[in-house]
Amino acid sequence: MKHLILTLVLCGLDVGLSAQRTFDVTIADSTYHMKKYWFVLYTKGDAAPLDSATSATTLQAHLNHQSEQSDRGLIVMAGPFGDKGDWRGLLLYDCDTKEEVEGYLMADPFVRAGQLKYEIHPWYGSVGTRLP
Repeated sequence: MKHLILTLVLCGLDVGLSAQRTFDVTIADSTYHMKKYWFVLYTKGDAAPLDSATSATTLQAHLNHQSEQSDRGLIVMAGPFGDKGDWRGLLLYDCDTKEEVEGYLMADPFVRAGQLKYEIHPWYGSVGTRLP
């Protein structure tokens, strides 16, 4: 129930929060320390598929690009989807602005090759939340 209430509170956030990245939300006797992240959804690109050698090289460059950002603490979560649908992967960025995230995405070798497109959305999560 608390998660539902928290979701409803966050859905009602006004534009004023867009300027700040961290804030507290108190619901009943619990205070949640929230932070704004950037959720990126990679989707299938419009370009023709790459040949196998080019695909392998581009994949390695893509993984190196993301690994470097992860090492810098910019990407806090990433991974591909396990089916062959149009959704290809997700990333969660810990950056100040959408424009900063877009700059990193536009430098992605798979994006540059037209193999991936992306959507960027603000996402609010509890500070310190970890996957098991």
